[in-house]
Formats: sequence, structure tokens, C-alpha cells
Amino acid sequence: MHINQIATRITNRSDHRPGEVDISHPYRRRWWLPVIGPTATVLVDHLATVGTGDWQIHDTTELATALGLGRGTGLHSPLIRTLERLTRFGFGTFDIAPGHPHSDPCLSVWRTIGLVPERVTQGWPQAMQQAHAIDLVALHRAAA
Repeated sequence: MHINQIATRITNRSDHRPGEVDISHPYRRRWWLPVIGPTATVLVDHLATVGTGDWQIHDTTELATALGLGRGTGLHSPLIRTLERLTRFGFGTFDIAPGHPHSDPCLSVWRTIGLVPERVTQGWPQAMQQAHAIDLVALHRAAA
């Protein structure tokens, strides 16, 4: 099964939580990168740049090629796996999942994202943990 297009939009989550940051905030790029990986990070950058509250239709071959993922558009292609990774880590949700028999996938990407969970940062090297803690203090000061 090949997926020819995907619809995406940038939207607010219905359960906004304190401490979340905008997806364009440098925190997301710096601290979520080691968690979600470079491909998902670049995909979020791309979607945040072209995204609006309205649905945007992306040709999957063009999107995959633009991200350096080749031209594959199957259900288990790098592009679709990357989109699924974003949903697993709370960056959005599929309104219509890949593989639906009667529709192309539709992905809502959240305008804000949470902080990296402490259980994840505990596995980082000490220097990264300290740098992350410093950034968290700066975030809290900026919010106050």
C-alpha cells in the first residue's frame, strides 16, 4: 500500500498543560533531538514552517524527498515511521491513521509540547543533565 498524500495542521491541544513550550522554541530543538532523533526533529521544523491551523496537503514523495528520506511512501516507509514516532512522543495525533482503507492519513501537530520527562533525562550523561537543568531554570524564570 502506497500513501500518496498526507494532510497536516498545527493546532492547539485540548489539554494544554503548564510548562509546555511552543514547537518553534529552541528548547524543542535542543532537548527533544536526543529523544525523537534527527529525522523527526527536521520533520517538526518543516511542518512548523509550512503549517497553519488549516489543513495542508503534502505529496508524500515530495515530503520524503525534501527530508532526505528517499522516495518511499509505503505504510512502513521512513516518512510514515517518522510521523508515527511524533505521535508516540506526544507531538501530535493521527486524526486518520496511515493504512485507513478509505482515506489518506491526517496528522494534527500540537502547537505546544511538553518538557522532556525526567525519567528520560536521567539516562543522559551528567553534563547534558546539568545543561538541561539550567535551561529549565531559564524557562521558569521567563514564564514568571
